[in-house]
Amino acid sequence: MNSNARVSPPIKASAELGQAVRRHRKAKGLTQDTVASLSGVSTGFLSDLENGKPTTELGKILQVLQTLGLELHVVPRGHRAGLTTQAK
Repeated sequence: MNSNARVSPPIKASAELGQAVRRHRKAKGLTQDTVASLSGVSTGFLSDLENGKPTTELGKILQVLQTLGLELHVVPRGHRAGLTTQAK
């Protein structure tokens, strides 16, 4: 793992995921229209995602994350992606 990489706190709510997506989109200087088009989703869907609507579809969320160069990792609570632990 890159030592300069920032490990974000775990996302525990749809609103937190939406905020992260919006933050990364804006950091890349992209509009909602551009990201939606590149992701194959509607602008309305992207808006709902960024606003934390809890009923957004996971498949479409993954498309948006890929467009923004982000990955979703599922790890046990208390562990961080990219860090290894020794077996007990």
